[in-house]
Amino acid sequence: MNSDLGKQEDLQAHEYEGAQHCLYAWRTGCFVALLVAFLWSGFSEMLATNLTIRCGADLWFWVNMVYTALVVLGISVFLFPFSYYGGYVLEHHYGLSNQTVVDWCGDYFKSVLIDLVIASVLVSVLYAFLRWIPDIWWLVGTGFYISFSVLFSFLVPVVILPLFNLFEPLEDGVLEEEVRSVVSSTGITLSGVYCWGLEEKTNKANAAFVGMGKTKRIILSDTLLKAYSDEEILAVVAHEAGHCRNRDMVRMMGMHGVFALIGFYVGDLFLRGSIGWVGLSSISDIAGAPLFFFGVILFSMITMPVVNGYSRQREFAADAYAVKTLGSADALVSALEKLSKQNLSVREPNRWVEWFLHSHPSLKRRVERAHARAVELTVD
Repeated sequence: MNSDLGKQEDLQAHEYEGAQHCLYAWRTGCFVALLVAFLWSGFSEMLATNLTIRCGADLWFWVNMVYTALVVLGISVFLFPFSYYGGYVLEHHYGLSNQTVVDWCGDYFKSVLIDLVIASVLVSVLYAFLRWIPDIWWLVGTGFYISFSVLFSFLVPVVILPLFNLFEPLEDGVLEEEVRSVVSSTGITLSGVYCWGLEEKTNKANAAFVGMGKTKRIILSDTLLKAYSDEEILAVVAHEAGHCRNRDMVRMMGMHGVFALIGFYVGDLFLRGSIGWVGLSSISDIAGAPLFFFGVILFSMITMPVVNGYSRQREFAADAYAVKTLGSADALVSALEKLSKQNLSVREPNRWVEWFLHSHPSLKRRVERAHARAVELTVD
């Protein structure tokens, strides 16, 4: 009976993953087609020209911001069916979501507004560099991108996340002290340990370190706190502490910084070589932004396996730290098994799919590595 139930759950997880991957492919393809149609139809140039006429050529920076905001809004409207199907329909079909359609739409529109603000700032500043320092904009742009990422990481726990979920200080004083004890071994100072209110919206469980500096905190979902033992929760915390101990956030930011530098440089070459195709005379013309967006998408897809591969290695390292901290792999393995089942993750995905799309290793490989690390500790 249990074997049949396990097979049914595994089949359901594969179906869910397959649907998400199919949706990702269709969404990406439609996004690219939308950019191509917007650019080659002349609508992009028409929008940029009309905004310039209305605002005046001297207010080009604001023209660029409004252009970007309108484009992001338009893309969100065209791709809304994909977002709705993936974020609402699929999640409800597989019993993972508790949201009403009204609540989901509210969160979706909040995320669109956030994307709109972020994209408007990033694109407008980068296009300012394209205008002011066209020969080295990609170098200065990388510095701005890294600085913006650091600031965003600092603001996420106090500005962004509370827009979507309720956060309250952890009420269990004993568990909080145990969490702080695990974290303190890394030399990290927390601003707090918080209960992350996910239960109203989802049946999934999660935990994370978020923030930087004075906003650094650990958040534990209420779905995790209610369904997992203290030992399993501490194992999850030890894993997250391993990321901090290994400075994985800094490592990943460094990697993204390097790829941003390469990507912006390649984007510069791409813009210079392609603006003639669409009748633009300057790489700083905002009407050519769809070319820039297309270049970003293409470069992101090319580098995705490398970024995900490095991320998986950091996950293994964090698991190893958790096993070493706890002195055993049992609690971590138990927590990982529960999380995989609760979040409907595939235990052993296709290796090519994992190589290209997964930022985390498969459950099977994580469990094997954790047990192997525990054996190594007993031998040492």
